[in-house]
Formats: sequence, structure tokens, C-alpha cells
Amino acid sequence: MNTARPHCAHCAAPLDDLARRRGLQHCGAAACRQRANAAAVKSRWQQVAALAVQQATQLQPALRNALPAVLWLRPALREMEPVGDELRERLASHWRAAAHDGYRHAYEGRDSVETLPEGAVTLCAQCAGGCCVQGAGHHAFIDADVIARWQAAHPGGSVDDAIADYLARLPAEHVRGACGFQTATGCALPREARAEVCNRYVCEPLQQLGKSLAAAPQHAAVVLTADGRQLERAALLHRGRLLALQGLPGPDEIGA
Repeated sequence: MNTARPHCAHCAAPLDDLARRRGLQHCGAAACRQRANAAAVKSRWQQVAALAVQQATQLQPALRNALPAVLWLRPALREMEPVGDELRERLASHWRAAAHDGYRHAYEGRDSVETLPEGAVTLCAQCAGGCCVQGAGHHAFIDADVIARWQAAHPGGSVDDAIADYLARLPAEHVRGACGFQTATGCALPREARAEVCNRYVCEPLQQLGKSLAAAPQHAAVVLTADGRQLERAALLHRGRLLALQGLPGPDEIGA
């Protein structure tokens, strides 16, 4: 007869009688409880994802032949605030210093429009610019290269002329705490006026989608935007279009 006592799934300590009677898989220590809770929440999120895929295939039965991939996004800020004089002055000061000092944001690669399959960047619309928030701390990533590029396109134009033009392009409102050019519907700048890092950066979910579409352009993806234990948004992305998924539960609405 096997009389070996069960052990904690996280620290391998033997489970006491109470833990065994309660059917627990952990010893009850705080760290092990945390790990067990995290595993339970992860399992429930996986169930949410499965329900999202099921709804997507009900909306488009043809997807049952090749089930959509699941992509996870973090929520992006959406609260708006006015673009005030303080922000304008701060941006102008940093842009002028960058031009004077020759400061550059080194970011290798090519424009994501060139490197990703058609329709992949639609994911950015569902994300709403989570990466663009970084533009707040980097002054919209406008540096010596951006200023020099503007001057090359405007012969005889000075650094101050370039800065004045970029200040004029700022929207009336931007996302609170984010890049000055980030609006509720995306970047206020056209791609050709943005810093290279803005056009070249590709987040992990976008990389995953790009690989999937490169292998098979007809592939679809279920995109879930999750904040802790809240499901903020869900959509089916197929052939460059987004279709909202409705009525999905959050992880706490799913039984253990």
C-alpha cells in the first residue's frame, strides 16, 4: 500500500491533515497561496479565451477549420486632457536641446508597414496605443534626426521653424500622461512625420500576429484586452478588420 503523504504543488512540503481534507494542492503558506491563486486565475483566463474563440467561430463558421490565435493586450490610457502651454514649452525646450546636442533615439529596423503582412497593424487600433504612452517621457521621440529630416524637406528652414511646425501639429487634446500627439483615435502625426522608433517598434502581440499572417494570410486572431482580473475589450481580427466580441465573462465570473 502506498502511504506516501501528498506534497504542496509549489514548495513540496508535506500537506497536513486539514489541507488534505479540504482538497488543497498547497500547504497554506502565504507564498504558496499566492501561487495557487495566480494559477487559478490563469486557468480561468484560459476559459475566457476559449469562450471568445467559440464566439468567434459562431460569428464566422469558416474559422472552425483553422481556429483563431489568441492575443493578449494590456489596456491603454484613454482619458483625455488639453494640450496646454506648459506641455508645449517643455516639448520645444527638449526638441531644441536634442537638435543642438545631436541627440538621437537609436532604434534599428524598418517601418512596420513594410515588415508586417497587410492588415496586421489593425491590431494597433484595438490596442489604442499602449506603446505610445512612452512618448510622454521621451518628448514624442522627436530628436536631432527628426529635426534634420524636416529641414531637408524644407530647404532654408531653421531648427526653430521645424519646432514651430511640430508644435502647430499638436492636437487640442491628448491622452492624459501619454505622448503629446496621442489622441483618442491614434497619432496626430502622419507616419512620414513621426520619429523612426514610432514606425519601427513592434510589440510582442504584433510580432505574433505578423508571423501568423505571414504563414497564412487568412488566419484570424481573437484579441483580448485584460487589466488584472477585468476583461476590458475583446474582438475578432480577420483580414484587417475588427469585429467586437460581446458578453464574455471576466475570470471571476467563471467558477473555480
